[in-house]
Amino acid sequence: MKMDESLAAFQALILQMYRKVKTMHELALDILRSGDKEKALQLIYMDDFVNHLEEEINDQAQTVLALLSPVATDLRKVIAGIKIASDLERIGDYAKNIADYVIKKGPAEPPFVGEQAEAIGRLFLAMLDAAMDAYQKEDVAQAYRIPQQDEQINDQFAELSGQIETAVMQGMQMEHVVPLVAMLRNFERAGDHTKNICEHLIYQVKGQHIDFG
Repeated sequence: MKMDESLAAFQALILQMYRKVKTMHELALDILRSGDKEKALQLIYMDDFVNHLEEEINDQAQTVLALLSPVATDLRKVIAGIKIASDLERIGDYAKNIADYVIKKGPAEPPFVGEQAEAIGRLFLAMLDAAMDAYQKEDVAQAYRIPQQDEQINDQFAELSGQIETAVMQGMQMEHVVPLVAMLRNFERAGDHTKNICEHLIYQVKGQHIDFG
């Protein structure tokens, strides 16, 4: 197999992994509203598939490196791809964490939490879509713009945390608050890993190491 064909197959696996992770987070938003434990279990099984895809991507990368002796630009595509797959795997884990919460606790309560969580989740999904679109197009300018979206996620999370604090002062039981806030933080962390994807793309195209913080 030629280098171009090998890299195309490698990147196709990364895009397949992205689509599966996106589906997991869409399902996570669904079960946060509904509390559907069967769907939560389906999501957990999907995480196993994502983990398998990461292993397949790593195996493909080893094949490219061992057999095809890539030049510098192609080598960066392999290195960046491995790192992107690792971040996608972590993003999938965050969806799984939400499923675990639903299985143990049911839907997000009180209702305003579920509504705000969905808004934050939609912001994250838009950010992930934009990052992977930039990856497909090798669009560095877009990769630089995307981290600004993470600030919106952080702002919304801070606002929701304040609302939860107010609810506690009005009688919400603390025993529900800690796992609830921990669950919601999965969206914030997923956004952080999406910023990493942008960093890896910039390295892939420009050979520059960027830290968006």
